[in-house]
Amino acid sequence: MAYIKINDILKKRGKKEAQLVPQAVGGARIKVLIGACAHCAKLRDNVLEAANQLGIADTEIEVITDLAKIMRMGIMSTPALIVEGKLVSIGKVLPVEKVAELIAKKED
Repeated sequence: MAYIKINDILKKRGKKEAQLVPQAVGGARIKVLIGACAHCAKLRDNVLEAANQLGIADTEIEVITDLAKIMRMGIMSTPALIVEGKLVSIGKVLPVEKVAELIAKKED
């Protein structure tokens, strides 16, 4: 069962609701789901840079490249970012500042 429909693609891109991705809970605190494209690689680099700026250990970040595993999680578009089990971004490359803001918000 695909648990998430990305809150109906984040309420038809009107945004707001992030949702819990049950298959993503546990393990690393931050998960970056990427394919093989340059945009995906850029999000991965931005997440690593933001984590470095915030002093977060690399062990708290998991980069998932297996598309079958990503699809089993219910994610149909990459790149995607999951912080503490909540899907916070899908289908776009976030700048380092925005990634750092999302990660810091979840730490509070």
